[in-house]
Amino acid sequence: MRRRIIEGGAVFACALLALVLTGCAAGSSETVDYTTSAVTLVPGSALVVDFGEINPTVGDEWVITREPDPAVLDPGAADSRYLGEDGEVGAPSEFRYRFAPVGLGTTVIEFEYRFRGAVPDEESDRRSAEITVTVKQ
Repeated sequence: MRRRIIEGGAVFACALLALVLTGCAAGSSETVDYTTSAVTLVPGSALVVDFGEINPTVGDEWVITREPDPAVLDPGAADSRYLGEDGEVGAPSEFRYRFAPVGLGTTVIEFEYRFRGAVPDEESDRRSAEITVTVKQ
């Protein structure tokens, strides 16, 4: 019986530690519009680049065309939130990329808008972004 209590306590302690570490890792974030040209972060504060609404069901997408320096930022992860009702097809989504700092320094990230996998033919439909990111104490 005593062994089960000790094992149960150990499991609880590990779960609590994992929860605390997850909360610490989440940290704060700095959200910027994709038209922002430069941003400064502190370690532990992630960068979120907001691209607003896109509609992937018709072929809208934003892609990274210049990845950040891996000594400064992680490769980034795309995130979207569907804006339609449950069961609805074809509604837009809010779209963003999230990058976490991994070290101090400066790097550049570039993005490009694509429609159905290609840069739009019309100059007025072409969009790109270049953001200089500095991580410092």
